[in-house]
Amino acid sequence: MRYLRESWLRQSKLGISPDGLLCFLPQPRRTPAGPDLSSTIPDELLSLILGYLPPTSSRNPYCDEDPTDPLALLLVCRRWHRCYTPVLYRELYIRKIHRPKKLLQTLELRPTFSSYIKALDINIRSRRMNIDVLASIVRHSFLIRKLSLSTDPGEELRPLLEAIARLEYLDSLCFLCSPSMCTIVHQLERPSLRHLELSWYGWGIGDDEIGASKPPNDIMFTIHQAKRLLPLTYHYTGALTSLTIYNPAVPPKVTESIMCWPTALVSFTAACLYHTSFAYRHTPASMERILGRQRHSLKEISLGIMPFHGNQGEFRMLDFSSFCSLETLSMSCHNLFSSEPEATTLQKLSAPLMHHLRISFASESQDGPYFSSFGAEKATWFKNFASAAKSANTALKTIFIEFDPDDDVQYEIDQDHRWPWTYLDEAAQALSESGITMTYSRPLWTSEQWEEEKVQAKIRKAHDKGEHQHQNKEHLQGSSVGEVFCRECQEELEETSESELDNRLESHNDSSSEECYDHAARLD
Repeated sequence: MRYLRESWLRQSKLGISPDGLLCFLPQPRRTPAGPDLSSTIPDELLSLILGYLPPTSSRNPYCDEDPTDPLALLLVCRRWHRCYTPVLYRELYIRKIHRPKKLLQTLELRPTFSSYIKALDINIRSRRMNIDVLASIVRHSFLIRKLSLSTDPGEELRPLLEAIARLEYLDSLCFLCSPSMCTIVHQLERPSLRHLELSWYGWGIGDDEIGASKPPNDIMFTIHQAKRLLPLTYHYTGALTSLTIYNPAVPPKVTESIMCWPTALVSFTAACLYHTSFAYRHTPASMERILGRQRHSLKEISLGIMPFHGNQGEFRMLDFSSFCSLETLSMSCHNLFSSEPEATTLQKLSAPLMHHLRISFASESQDGPYFSSFGAEKATWFKNFASAAKSANTALKTIFIEFDPDDDVQYEIDQDHRWPWTYLDEAAQALSESGITMTYSRPLWTSEQWEEEKVQAKIRKAHDKGEHQHQNKEHLQGSSVGEVFCRECQEELEETSESELDNRLESHNDSSSEECYDHAARLD
């Protein structure tokens, strides 16, 4: 009884009764905690949620170590371990030499992990990496839908390519330094393959050659070679819907033959054509023939910088008016602003269903666009383009300008230049009157920030000039009065021509040297 009384006192506190007397008030009893919320979620939904912890974007495929540690999620509890393991093996990046062997041991020890792998990125950095081990990993990962391979193609890759050819659910295939096109068409073609990305690809001399031959610049792609690369029985039989090419090490005729492979290609991307050994052959006519093979099915076209040289060194834009399914066109500004009139350019862009145009001012080299890349000349071009669009029957609705200059901002401000995006606003205003909406990349500087920085730059410039003049008063050059010139006067004289030098020197000795004489007197 005493124990119960003490426990009741410990669970009570002093308070005021309804009669106004001091008394002990009992504490309310705590209700038992309810079930854990995560325990009510199905395993499939929990696995989907854990897939964002950490987010997929934080994993850099080009780093050997992840910036975050996803293994910590495996140590929370057994259920989280069970639900997060498929997420951990969903996308694998193989870079180091010792990793393929350890991964293969894990897949052999726990075969259920093989079904978790949906994407595999292999970068063979060294010839010491065992190709047979990589081929075994691909054979175990029978549910792979996306595969990327970066290496120099050679005969030693045959086991790996044979394993890739057996993947029944492969949807996307990416090659950096691609094998020969004969190998891709005749050995790697799968009914499930929809997306193909090629870089530095060649056609191959023999039917069994894996390495892509890099032919000399003057080699011709004959009709016999075209039939061997893609026989007539292969024409318009492939399941590809998206094709991306970079740095083709072949003449345009080879790419044209590849375009005859898909039944109905929907998306096509070509970039880095300017840096190849066959750049001079990528003329407007050859590129129109390449795209023309799929003109009735292409809905999205993206073209990088191309060295389009027409007659007498003039630029000519491609004609897209006959592409009946084209909806979105992305192209470089270097190939849009040609020597042709704006009305002609609008006519070539008048595809029946083309509603979106994306114009990129980005450069494929290290030097990016400058602030002066979009100036008064480009604004005038768009104004003329808008005037032509008023009277023309065009389906164009939106234009997006990718304009991200990366040159010296301070230099532009010091030169007292206008806010660069002012010209973009002028072009957008002119296009809006024609029913076309124009947008552009987010400006690095707002107009208010630009003008404020210009004011600050003028203040700094005036301050620096005052200090410069003060230093010139204390440091003089020459010995006699006729030869005494301050540094500022000397810089001004250096900008003059030799014919005016004598007159400037004489006038300087007569008038301007009085101030220098005072400087010399002060120094004495």
